[in-house]
Amino acid sequence: MTTTNRATKAKTAAQLTALCALVVFDPWLVCSSEPQQAPKAALPVTMAVGMLPLTSLAILADHEGLFTRAGVTVNVKKCATGVIAMDALLSGEAQVAVAGDTPVVFGSFKRRDFRILAGIASWDNDVTIVARKDRGISRPADLKGRRVATQKTSVAQFFLHMFLLKQGLSEKDVEIQYMPQARFPQALARGEADAASVREPFTSQAVALLGSNAVTFEEPGLYVEYYNLVASERFLREQPEAARQIVRALLAAEAFAKNQPARAQSIVARTISVPELTLQRVWPRLDLRVRLSQSLLVALEDQARWVIGSHLTEERAMPNFLRFIHLETMLAVKPSAVSIIR
Repeated sequence: MTTTNRATKAKTAAQLTALCALVVFDPWLVCSSEPQQAPKAALPVTMAVGMLPLTSLAILADHEGLFTRAGVTVNVKKCATGVIAMDALLSGEAQVAVAGDTPVVFGSFKRRDFRILAGIASWDNDVTIVARKDRGISRPADLKGRRVATQKTSVAQFFLHMFLLKQGLSEKDVEIQYMPQARFPQALARGEADAASVREPFTSQAVALLGSNAVTFEEPGLYVEYYNLVASERFLREQPEAARQIVRALLAAEAFAKNQPARAQSIVARTISVPELTLQRVWPRLDLRVRLSQSLLVALEDQARWVIGSHLTEERAMPNFLRFIHLETMLAVKPSAVSIIR
């Protein structure tokens, strides 16, 4: 072999090595000498996304142009919470939504025409209780008889139920005040509520407004919250490739969050309007992975029992959540991330 040929082969090998190194951030490139076809263009998709830490992958995919690189045009509809995002899906304002497990469960008692494509995050300490010290609240037991704000059909409502149970209390022992989560900080600051079952970014806002008058009760591990990519049946039927492209973009966002955490935290903090230091503190607790796990199915069933047992629906039959899980997209894109028992 001539010196020129050896040099040419060495250069080619170096180029392939460099290409492979990009795969972590670009899952549409592969280490192959074969020419790669660009993803086919899809119709624009409206995605409703709550502006919360648990929707970080969707936020990053949008900010970094990963949806476009995957071959799909996604118009993100920013929502204050996952409840609002799920409502947008059910009303037809969005074809895809990123929503928590609780809104999905409540939706399952009303509709059968949506599917979970993937979980994109989980967290075991998202929701906390923030209360006013000047209302005589210094420990969880002091909540008895107090006005506690929460939002209907939300993770905040389910967490409040679980929190009170752990304290030997129930919803009957407090005065529940239903309101949108975005109102919690001002309601606490004005004294319209004595406490609230609240999550970021509203936790930080409430604590900032109350200052030294704030007391916070946390219960890590009491409730693991799952955020999910949910789509209408019609969208999945008419645009199956767009669904796969969206999942590929979220997988790229997962790699980005893992490999560039500082930049990812900065982007998400600015987008959801929380202090960057706050997001840095909670970031290690966030499980930002695109997957379909058996634990999600168990969580949905547990919450459905609570909904039925608390008479929050007129339905008495447990939904079959396996029918709400759309396996095909994840199996086509990343089968190793599917652990649901069928």
